[in-house]
Amino acid sequence: MDRFLSPAAQVALCNAIAEAHGNEVFCLGRTDADRRVAVVEVLARGHQRAVPAILQNCRPGDVVIHNHPGGNLTPSDADLEIASRLGSLSVGFYIVDNRVEQLYRVVEALAPPNRRMVDPEEVAALLAPGGKVSTTLVGFEERPEQLRMAFAVLEAFNRDRITLVEAGTGTGKSLAYLVPALLWALANEERVVVSTNTINLQEQLIRKDLPFLQRASGLDFRIELVKGRGNYLCRRRLETATAEPGLFDAGQAVELVDLRAWASQTSDGSREELPVPPSDQLWDEVCCEADQCARAQCRHFNGCFFHQARRRAAQADVLVVNHALLLADLALRQETDNYTTAAVLPPFDRLVLDEAHHLEEVATRYFSTQVTRFGFARSLNRLRHPRKSQHGLLPRLLTVLARDLPDREDALFRDLHGRIEGLLGSAQGLLERSAGELEEIGAALAELVGREFPGHEELRQRVTSALTTAPAWPELATRVRNLATDSERLGEQLEALLRTLGTLPEPAVDNVRSVATDLGGIALRLLGLGGQLRAFVAEDPATCAWFEVSRGRVGRGDGVIVRLCTAPLAVAPLLKETLFERMRTVVLTSATLTVAGTFRYLRARIGLREAEGGRLGELRLASPFDYASQALVAVPTDIPEPGKSGYAEAVRDLTERAILCADGRSFVLFTAYSLLKRIHAELAPLLAARGYHVLRQGEATRHRLLERFCQDPTSVLFATDSFWEGVDVPGRALEQVIIARLPFKVPTEPVLEARAEAIEAAGGDPFMELTVPQAVIRFRQGFGRLIRNRTDRGVVLILDSRVVRRGYGRTFLASLPDVPVATLPAGELLTEMQAFFDRES
Repeated sequence: MDRFLSPAAQVALCNAIAEAHGNEVFCLGRTDADRRVAVVEVLARGHQRAVPAILQNCRPGDVVIHNHPGGNLTPSDADLEIASRLGSLSVGFYIVDNRVEQLYRVVEALAPPNRRMVDPEEVAALLAPGGKVSTTLVGFEERPEQLRMAFAVLEAFNRDRITLVEAGTGTGKSLAYLVPALLWALANEERVVVSTNTINLQEQLIRKDLPFLQRASGLDFRIELVKGRGNYLCRRRLETATAEPGLFDAGQAVELVDLRAWASQTSDGSREELPVPPSDQLWDEVCCEADQCARAQCRHFNGCFFHQARRRAAQADVLVVNHALLLADLALRQETDNYTTAAVLPPFDRLVLDEAHHLEEVATRYFSTQVTRFGFARSLNRLRHPRKSQHGLLPRLLTVLARDLPDREDALFRDLHGRIEGLLGSAQGLLERSAGELEEIGAALAELVGREFPGHEELRQRVTSALTTAPAWPELATRVRNLATDSERLGEQLEALLRTLGTLPEPAVDNVRSVATDLGGIALRLLGLGGQLRAFVAEDPATCAWFEVSRGRVGRGDGVIVRLCTAPLAVAPLLKETLFERMRTVVLTSATLTVAGTFRYLRARIGLREAEGGRLGELRLASPFDYASQALVAVPTDIPEPGKSGYAEAVRDLTERAILCADGRSFVLFTAYSLLKRIHAELAPLLAARGYHVLRQGEATRHRLLERFCQDPTSVLFATDSFWEGVDVPGRALEQVIIARLPFKVPTEPVLEARAEAIEAAGGDPFMELTVPQAVIRFRQGFGRLIRNRTDRGVVLILDSRVVRRGYGRTFLASLPDVPVATLPAGELLTEMQAFFDRES
């Protein structure tokens, strides 16, 4: 016994078991240089379901020790499953009796892998002046901030840390995290995941930064852009769609022929590679979907575009993903308690999160639900086509059964035929009932809150205690649960049918496999719809529920659309458990992580309010640009505040005069599309008459608008949300950003309202702890559109006097770089702006 457990460890184990009154205990043993357990820490008491609590704390070379109270040390099946998972982590597994006199080594204590610390000199050899990057990059500029960030990222990899890095515009943060991440991955043969929020940044990393690093460094590494399943063509579903061309109209039938030709030639199979994207309706019928994938049982598995991409990902040193895909992976790992094998992504525990200021928003969106008539129709119409009753999954199944079941199975065929006909009737009934019930539920909810149904404007209302304590609520909630039961019942009946199909004789069992795979996906979706409906009426204090009513396209006409929605009240606990407590290294970076110079807001919102001792590091790096000479922030002090009489007119007039000052070359950023449309409509004819090229968001794609803006130096772009960030227009094409209003979110937005109430209930100030910080981050992003390199110059004009009149305005200005701020009456301010534009750069 002493060879494997030190005397001190044996005593500690005995005491732990005694304190548990002889019941099961799981302990984590730290080993010494001789691989003997020297220190024991009790992590969980109870049976195997307690294992997740210890897996997150295991490190290679550790040993998990578990007692069998009965004295029989033979490992159970559950023990062997645990041992397998621990072994894959290079963690040993021992079983002892309650007196710690006997020991069974299921998995021996393993020597921890030799982790090689990467020397900072290796980073400097690439990024420092005189390094490989400087001698390769045309126009290289020394960036001390970039090197500081790279060293901080390296420290996070070397020391298993969580590091927050705010890197001002121009820092060169992409190379600052890629270089240490790559050096670490190659030195330790350990995969690193880089996650971004936008496609633009993904493309920059994949097409520009990483290929450049390969050329400049001479390092041999493999990179892979990982896309979601829905981006890939499914060969099986394409084959199925081709067999039923009657499902599609004439235009889609032509697209289907083109898709088949493309599928026979492409090696990638992703939608982005198509020369002409197909219609969304057709793509929905042929793309890869998780719940309709037979995996290794599919005859197209070896040639599957999606699985080929995942096999490439498993061999890569660096994976580039988006935040939504990352969250899908983390959610699946949490659900299955699997952190050692492939889920959505291959296993990893080193992560860089760029554009990390979006993490809470993306997580909220990912874990949200929405039930509409379209969700039911999308699933149910696949069982039988709504206008062509001979088409659909269930009619196709009947055809295959009639063809392939032998005559001796006539009784089985009659039974299956009857069940399928019954399912067709149930599906049609649920389709009609769901549309009618959701509309009636929406009408009842609107009545409960005293609103017209359907009104002229969209209704969006949170489910609060005032609503759930109303006398009519129990009956309404029962209707929602009954609809959930109907959906779940149909899903369960489909699953029962699938179990029967699995027992069919050859060749029928093989020939129904494709349609059975699709039916299995529909069953899961119907069960999921039931769960989402139940969540809407669950009155869970950790969930925000709300409903929406609007008019919109329904079929070939207009109709009422009711949405029943939920979202988590807080994502911090989810992120803390699935991300920060699981990953060995997490680097979070963006140009806008702090508010008034601190990370406090971000840490509170994403689960880093309290991090393990010593694990969390913070670094703020100022932009290398000289804002004192390159930029001017201008605020008129004599205009009405937003919402007050005369505000819109003042925005219109000052916007026109400011555009003339800058001679075009302006972004005009709004927070509401209604004000954008009004100001654009009033100014566009006047500006066009003066020779300016006026653009408005919505006239063309974002990419095309930017292209047109950069091509014509007289351009003015009126835009909203998507142009506040992720837009890079260096040079003289953009010399002015006009911010019409501080970017506060709508306070009655249900999730924001619920979170504000939760903060207030906890004794906090929701306006200063949530509303203002959110707006400051957005404001900083808008400001960041202006100066993109060392030679850029320009003005940021803020047409919201609250930034200087209200106390909270100081928080906005304090969050900007060290930039001159002019606060003057409008006439004097325009003179100051004109003088700035007239000065030599």
